[in-house]
Amino acid sequence: MKSLIVYYSKTGNTEKVARSFARGLGGEIDWVKLDLSPEGILKGFQPKFTLDARPYDLFCLGAWVMVMKVHPFLAAYIRECKNLEGKKVAVFLTGGASFSRNHAYEDLLHILEEKKVKLIGFSYTPTLLGLTLTKGKLKKMEQFGRDMRRIMEQGD
Repeated sequence: MKSLIVYYSKTGNTEKVARSFARGLGGEIDWVKLDLSPEGILKGFQPKFTLDARPYDLFCLGAWVMVMKVHPFLAAYIRECKNLEGKKVAVFLTGGASFSRNHAYEDLLHILEEKKVKLIGFSYTPTLLGLTLTKGKLKKMEQFGRDMRRIMEQGD
């Protein structure tokens, strides 16, 4: 199984979550860490992002929630990916407050519906600026990765 993990991490929490998820997922994994610093946006963000999802069996997306929505730059990258239609997608989001989960999930569903993908798993990890990103939560993310692998191995 070949997977791609595309993520954005501002404080390092989402990156820790992504690494835990990847440990559980296993297999061949390519990484795209979005650089959304002012310099990175000027240098690296292109409105015509041309990542081709075709070579990947599983497309994994991660970012922190911004004002109870999927981070706008991650949303832009999703919208610009080529050949994402019909792909299996797993999403992990982080955020400071538990109540953001449902709002972010609904926002995510709208974005993914536009691309006609199959969401096979969703996880939200409350981090409260890293103060509550515990070993237990990282273990839970590792299990989420194992669950996504099992789903992929079982097929449709």
